[in-house]
Amino acid sequence: MAAVQNVLVVGGGIAGMTLATALKRGGINAEIVEITSAWSVLGIGISVQGPTLRALRTIGVLDRCVAEGFGYSSLVACDVNGNVTGTVTLPSLLGEGYPECIGIMRPALQDILREAMIAAKVPVRLGVTVTTIDDRGDGVDVAFTDGTRGRYDLVVGADGVNSKIREMIFGTGIKPEDTGQAVWRAMVPRQETIRARHMFYGPRNKAGFNPISETEMYVFLIQPIKGNGRIADSDLVGVMREQLADYGGPVAVAREQIHDPERIAYRPFGSMLLPPPWHSGRIVLIGDAVHTPTPQMASGAGIAIEDTIVLAELLQRDESVEALLKDFTARRYERCRMVVEASRQLSEWEKTPDAPGADPVGVLNRANAALAAPI
Repeated sequence: MAAVQNVLVVGGGIAGMTLATALKRGGINAEIVEITSAWSVLGIGISVQGPTLRALRTIGVLDRCVAEGFGYSSLVACDVNGNVTGTVTLPSLLGEGYPECIGIMRPALQDILREAMIAAKVPVRLGVTVTTIDDRGDGVDVAFTDGTRGRYDLVVGADGVNSKIREMIFGTGIKPEDTGQAVWRAMVPRQETIRARHMFYGPRNKAGFNPISETEMYVFLIQPIKGNGRIADSDLVGVMREQLADYGGPVAVAREQIHDPERIAYRPFGSMLLPPPWHSGRIVLIGDAVHTPTPQMASGAGIAIEDTIVLAELLQRDESVEALLKDFTARRYERCRMVVEASRQLSEWEKTPDAPGADPVGVLNRANAALAAPI
């Protein structure tokens, strides 16, 4: 018999939906509460790399992700004018006929995961979250913002970087550390020569391309900032184009195609890795709630998805919840630490042009090779 029979997942994002689907497919009842009242998603596009696609195969959505994305096999490093300076070859993990990585619109990925969750008959309450959690040892009593209550064998905090569940069990002092950078993404037409993820290193920042279809790609930009770096919507186009002013070649072409602020996403970002344990009693955290990498490796969502597959697998065992949750952290910690630390190293090098010993291509090659190992 499985260790738990009913699980509450707090947070209906990528990790929450994937976990609930995996649990239901494995015969464990799971339900989601999501604080937002409308099922929407922020962001433009996202990279889904081989290890993440491998994890998504376990809930039956691999083929649809590949069909709706743009597949490629490498990362290409370039100088400010687009001259190639290095290449990262991504490991092939999925077998013949599958790409090593895809770019896909984030709303499209959200839709794929939501439809898989609906097919698995996962109950979802939108506009509802947790007010109190009382771990009684043999179960968890939960009160919700809609006035209802429930009792669960396990509660999972999949509620992101600003996790309220993390605050409830570990206090308010755990926060992501400011990195002094922000990431931009803007949709533009795909240039015919762009058939892989590209990175362009300029004197003030790093830019890049990620193709998401035969006709579209997004430009990404990682910009050093001070303070919270907030920018009014009316200024997004002008500021992003100014930040790309140093570039020639293909980035200069893309810069002139950035016109619509509604097709630009901008956010400052932080970094965090919570040391073990990632659980307290029958309450456990996954995804950005415990490990928040900077976006340089495009692996934050990927390691969150891996968390869900590992946790769902472990909960099938007939062992104590405490033992299984310790095993979960043990299986996930070093892999997630590697991603957080490698991403942060890339972030630091980007803030210091011509930093001695900087080797972003080498770090990416080693990190991607490590991620190819089984989870």
